[in-house]
Amino acid sequence: MLDFELRNFRRLREEGLAAFRAGRRREARLTLLRASEALFRIASKSDEPFRSERSRGARELLGLARSISGEAPAEGVGGEGARFVPAERPAVTFASVAGLDEVKEEIRLRMVYPFLHPEAAARYGVRTGGGLLLYGPPGTGKTLLARATAGEIDAAFYTVRPSDVLSKWVGEAEKNVAALFAEARARPRSVVFIDEAEALAPVRTGDAGSVMSRVVPQFLAELEGVAGRGTNALLFIGATNAPWNLDPAILRPGRFDELVYVPLPDAEARAGILALELAGKPLVPEADLEALAAALDGYSGADLRLVVEKAVGESFLSEVRGGAPRRIGVEDLLAAAREVAPSVAPEALKRYEEWAGAA
Repeated sequence: MLDFELRNFRRLREEGLAAFRAGRRREARLTLLRASEALFRIASKSDEPFRSERSRGARELLGLARSISGEAPAEGVGGEGARFVPAERPAVTFASVAGLDEVKEEIRLRMVYPFLHPEAAARYGVRTGGGLLLYGPPGTGKTLLARATAGEIDAAFYTVRPSDVLSKWVGEAEKNVAALFAEARARPRSVVFIDEAEALAPVRTGDAGSVMSRVVPQFLAELEGVAGRGTNALLFIGATNAPWNLDPAILRPGRFDELVYVPLPDAEARAGILALELAGKPLVPEADLEALAAALDGYSGADLRLVVEKAVGESFLSEVRGGAPRRIGVEDLLAAAREVAPSVAPEALKRYEEWAGAA
């Protein structure tokens, strides 16, 4: 069994380092975090001197993963290494999010409407805040939705990554989780956003020596009672591309009360995304974005942004190389789309739908 875990650790380490060398920083950070966790688990099952050597190696990997985020440790809430400060008060609102009307309405019901209509909320006993899990394929706008939620109600917005919570110091990870929620609860309106939630609260293995086996119970305890009534509320939003990797305990009532599927954009939403991305750029007046959107079925929001970037880049390069200024047309965007394959495979979509049916 230990041999298998060692092989898995080495695979994760090599994949993380390869992603780092290739410049895929987010993938590298997450993979190295998983490698570090795997080695911590192996160390807890090892005898000396292997236990100490492997623990030291795991701490070094964790330090590398944390450094890849590009964020320097800050003093303040949470003690050494914690960085739980309000990141911003986002200026974006739901108007900045094309499509996803049903998803936005679910979020409004939980967090926005109770603040806009406090008397009605009190009359019906509607709770404010709580836990919300956004899940679905990558590139569908989950992070933007979380930021827009905070922007709708002028809430303090915390962005927390798994690397912000994990720590090489025994006991500090749990303190970081407690400090995060204490800071957020101290404000009238707070939105705490955890990206890559599956890395922070993965399915537990029962290994009492692992970092995660200590963090997840602390995390679950803090989530209890997050929702409330009145004018003071905390909304906890998790986002994941792999909901099946989450600890089932975090999906129970009183924790993530709402599971919201964020799908690929439909034709109307694709046209809206293209319009937002092309705003302010030299587009031909007669460009039929609805027809273009219909031709790009299966593209995520991130895919569409990349299509626009490529088309704009080609026109820009043409001009700086001596060509005449020209407007971007549908044919330019279709040519760019031929270089950008949809990032979400049909079989992946089927897995999300199956998970949604079973959840």
